[in-house]
Amino acid sequence: MTTLEPAPARRLSRLPRPFTILTTGGMPGVMDLASALCSLGYRVPDFSVDVHEGVSCSCVQCTVALTSAECAEFADRVRTLPGVLSVEPSC
Repeated sequence: MTTLEPAPARRLSRLPRPFTILTTGGMPGVMDLASALCSLGYRVPDFSVDVHEGVSCSCVQCTVALTSAECAEFADRVRTLPGVLSVEPSC
């Protein structure tokens, strides 16, 4: 008699996915965003910022390691953070 055991669960691979995030609040707003990404548990291997004094918003270009299922959730979750104006996937 043979016993059938369930196949081991496949590990979902996380791929680097680029995003452009517009945020307000200058450098403190960008630092708040970076802290929030870390506290939410996202792995962000690439993070660059374009902040200019006197401009109302800053542009963050980042790469986040996500599964395909996490992509939509990531954008929706980050949009709810204070100061975030938009979150768009980059090409």
